[in-house]
Amino acid sequence: MYYIFPVNNFSHEFKTPIVSIRGFAKLLKENQISEEDRQEYLDIIISESNRLAELSTNMLNLSKYEHTSIVTNTHAFRLDEQIRKAIVLMESKWSAKDISLGVDLEDIIYLGNEELTQQIWINLIDNAIKFSHIGGNIDISLLENDGQIIFTIKDEGLGMNEETKTRIFEKFYQSDPSHAKAGNGLGLALVKRIVNLCHGEILVESEIGLGSQFVVLLSSKA
Repeated sequence: MYYIFPVNNFSHEFKTPIVSIRGFAKLLKENQISEEDRQEYLDIIISESNRLAELSTNMLNLSKYEHTSIVTNTHAFRLDEQIRKAIVLMESKWSAKDISLGVDLEDIIYLGNEELTQQIWINLIDNAIKFSHIGGNIDISLLENDGQIIFTIKDEGLGMNEETKTRIFEKFYQSDPSHAKAGNGLGLALVKRIVNLCHGEILVESEIGLGSQFVVLLSSKA
């Protein structure tokens, strides 16, 4: 199987930050700009560079996992500890929006590939932060019931309409074409692919204005 990105979306997602970086870099060469404008332009360049780096990383990961059919390098590890580390890794993002996190994680040993599962938690937490309001709440839980591991992340953010819910896991799909919310439409596609590789399931519930809830189901006997 050969993996092909939709060409128009691929080109647009790369071109937009590159054009922005080039434009503001040119403005910085001008002598008649205030120090305040200079700092603003530098912040935009840094932000767009980060966006480009994230896009490249997600595209490479998604391409790699699209060509993967069997999960290898598996071993037993603490899933709850991995999720805690993912939360800490994302601290700068949720702190910047003054988001309160409710975390309730059972001690769970999981047999799997740590690199793969880490991508699930990081992308889902990042997505919840992205669409949460400033000062909002995000609840994260992990439990085991009848041989099934259940990870739930719930935010109180923007929520999604029915069309978005049916397309949210498509590559490059974004419910906000204006890019008002940073993202590239690959994070959830990556999550979906990894969950499938782990023989799991991902469910989503959402309502406009009331937030979204993602549930990942994995077998504790993986």
